[in-house]
Amino acid sequence: MPDDSPIRPPASPPPSSPAALRPLGITVYVCILLLVGVAGAKTWRDLSTVEAREAELRREIAASQAEIVALEERIERLDGDPLALERLAREELGMVYPGDVVVVLPPEEEILELEGAAEL
Repeated sequence: MPDDSPIRPPASPPPSSPAALRPLGITVYVCILLLVGVAGAKTWRDLSTVEAREAELRREIAASQAEIVALEERIERLDGDPLALERLAREELGMVYPGDVVVVLPPEEEILELEGAAEL
């Protein structure tokens, strides 16, 4: 007997049920949350580092500005007082007038060493 029924294509697999995809969805969701958490932690750490560096630079700027003010005041004092300028030239630069007698003493450490050797 010949089969008069129409030829049917092979049956397609049954569609996946939502319950079967739920564990996969949860896993993907947890992975995304972990990635966002790690990226947020790195960003927070980088921000903390930058803020600390900014505070350090602000302190350095304040110290430099204070030094500038002190040096400007020193310049003003020296411009108005020729005796202070002469004293500074003699003490810090070792300048002398012709005919001045200069006595050069050894450094203090060397004197202490000599005193220690004399006691032996």
